[in-house]
Amino acid sequence: MYKTLRMPSQKKIPKSLTPIFWDVDNPAQLDIKKYQGFIITRIAEKGRWKDVQWMKKVYSVPAIKRTVKKSRNVNKKVKEYWKVM
Repeated sequence: MYKTLRMPSQKKIPKSLTPIFWDVDNPAQLDIKKYQGFIITRIAEKGRWKDVQWMKKVYSVPAIKRTVKKSRNVNKKVKEYWKVM
């Protein structure tokens, strides 16, 4: 079994990521463990490079790959990128 969180002390989404979560009332309150799939999918699909770097610090690459592979909300190009990472 892969380790999911790399930085368990990281509890909140940084303020710089709030534009990606435009449809969430208070993105800073999202539990990064509970909503892992939603957060990874959103950052993989709509995030900037620095957002992806934050995601890789918080979540393990195998967890990101699994989530992206299973998601219906990630386009084919993004899935291919994470397949070869």
